[in-house]
Amino acid sequence: MNTITNYMSPAWILLKRLFTPFEVIDKKVLNTVAFLQVMLLLYAWFAWVPEKSFFPSLGAVLEGWFEMWNKGLFFHILQTLKLCGTATVISIFFSCLVAYSSKIPFFEFIANLATKFRYNPIQGFTLFLTTMTGGGRSLQITILVIFMSFYFITALMSIINDIPPDDYDRRKAQGMSRWKILWKVVILDRLDYLLEVIRQNLSITFMMIVSVEAMNKEGGGLGAMLVDTNRGLNFPNIFALQLTILCIGILLDTILKMFFHQFPANAKR
Repeated sequence: MNTITNYMSPAWILLKRLFTPFEVIDKKVLNTVAFLQVMLLLYAWFAWVPEKSFFPSLGAVLEGWFEMWNKGLFFHILQTLKLCGTATVISIFFSCLVAYSSKIPFFEFIANLATKFRYNPIQGFTLFLTTMTGGGRSLQITILVIFMSFYFITALMSIINDIPPDDYDRRKAQGMSRWKILWKVVILDRLDYLLEVIRQNLSITFMMIVSVEAMNKEGGGLGAMLVDTNRGLNFPNIFALQLTILCIGILLDTILKMFFHQFPANAKR
C-alpha cells in the first residue's frame, strides 16, 4: 500500500499544481499537457462524431483537405500569403511613418486622429476605393492596408506614449539632438515592440482575408476558395479550409514570437 502511495504521490502533486493559480510549471511539462489535450480533442472528434451528421467527422475533413490539395490548394495558400505579406509590409511602413511622426508637433493631431478611424467600417468606402484602384488585386491590397494601418498606428502610438520621460531626459543629458533621440529612443530601442505589434494585429488580416479575396475571386486565395465552398454547403471542405487558415496563422504567430524573443530584453520571456 505504501508503495502505491509513494508511486502516486508525485503524479498527484503535479496534478494539484496544474490546477493551482499562479503556480510555476516547467515548460516541458506544460508542452506535454498541451500535446495530450490536442490528442484527446482529436480522438474525441474521431471517435464520437458519427460519419453521417451535420458536424463533419475528422475523417471527412481530412479527405476533403487532400481532395482540395490535389485541386490546387497550395496555389491558393501562396496567393493568400502573397496578398497578406504585401499588405502588411506597406501597412507597417505607413503606420510607422504616421506613429513616429506624432512626436513632431505639426503631425501630432493627424496621428491621434488616425487611431480613431479604427471605429469606422471600411465597407462604406468600397465603391469609392474600387473606382480609385480599378478593382482586382489593387483593391484588395488597398483595403487591407487601410484596415490594418488603423490598428497598427493605435498600437504603436500606445507604445510611444508609454515611453518614460526619463528615457528622453537621459539622452538629452548625453548631448543627443532631438532628431537623434527620436531615432534612438522611439524607433531603434523599440523595434522589438514593433514585431509584437505585427504579431498581435496579424490576426486582423486573417479575419478580413475572406471578405477581401471574395471581391475578386479570379486572383484566387483561401478566402475566395472558402466562399465558393460555402455556397456548395460542403461542410467537410469548409472545416478543412478554416483549419488551414488557422494553422497558417498559428505558424506565422509562432515565427514572429521567436523573432521577438531574439531581442536581449525579451530573451527570458
